[in-house]
Amino acid sequence: MEESKVVMELRKARGIAVSLAREVDMKNQTLWEMEKHVQHISSQLHSLISEKDRMNHSFSEEMRKMQLIGQQNAKLKTDLECQLSSMNLLVQESEKLKEEVAYERKQLEQKAAELEKRESQLDDERQSFYIAKEKIEQNPLDSNYSISVHINELRNKLTEKEEELHDMDNLNQTLILREHMSNNELQAARKELINVLPQVLDSMTVIGLKRMGEVAQKPFQDVCMQKFSAQEWELRSVELSSLWQDKVNNPNWHPFKQAIKDGKVQEIVDEDDSHLKELKSQWGEEACKAVVNALLELNEYNPSGRYVVSELWNFKERRKATLKEVVNCLIHQLKANKSLKRRRDGQHSERPN
Repeated sequence: MEESKVVMELRKARGIAVSLAREVDMKNQTLWEMEKHVQHISSQLHSLISEKDRMNHSFSEEMRKMQLIGQQNAKLKTDLECQLSSMNLLVQESEKLKEEVAYERKQLEQKAAELEKRESQLDDERQSFYIAKEKIEQNPLDSNYSISVHINELRNKLTEKEEELHDMDNLNQTLILREHMSNNELQAARKELINVLPQVLDSMTVIGLKRMGEVAQKPFQDVCMQKFSAQEWELRSVELSSLWQDKVNNPNWHPFKQAIKDGKVQEIVDEDDSHLKELKSQWGEEACKAVVNALLELNEYNPSGRYVVSELWNFKERRKATLKEVVNCLIHQLKANKSLKRRRDGQHSERPN
């Protein structure tokens, strides 16, 4: 009886030991899982810290780049304002020079008219001189003091008028040289403005750049929208306008003919050209006009190169813009940008912290 009781106690103790062992195993398993979870969280935290450090570094780099870009933009703006100021002075000087050349040309024309009159008188006096000289040579004994005086006067007048003619010829050459230099300066200023303009002016200004000789795409888009599906009309319009742009740029295609216009012999578009007639028949009047306009522009602005060139343009009046108009537009744009920047800075400063 006593032995049975001991066995039961042992079994009971074994059961408790097994139960405790299982509980320890479960707790060890839970502890391992928790350690694994902690390691995972620690790894994620480390990654987040590294990502945060990387983002902080990137942010610092971006801020440094933005500050550098801001400094460069400020320098570019200052340089642009200096260039505009220089161009404005150049325009003023060029216009003043043109006025001077025009005035001097007018004076030269008046002097040329006077010179023609004097040359006529000079011819008469030269003729009189030769007649008098001939008389003296024929009748040397009949020559007298008055004839000698008259001949000397004629000789002096002849010399004086020849000197005047020489001086006027020199003045004419000087005016031609000054006009040539003025035109070169104006062309250089126009080229510089063509390079600068796209970076400064927005698309809403009256003054801008027009690509002379470029075939307008809208007429081709309009006709292709009517002839093709919604999926292909845009691609077909681009293909068509590109095809006709290549034709316009081709120096071997010259659909022009000689005609008298405004009393002068000029080149006009030959409407009987087979390519133009085919274009008009197949793609309509507006598409044909777009190609003809591009041809006329190239024939005027770049007949030898036959490629599209940019030109300063007054879109309101549909003509080439003057340098004075372009410079005034740029100055107005810069003032508007400064005014807008001051308003923005004022709004930022009024915001509560």
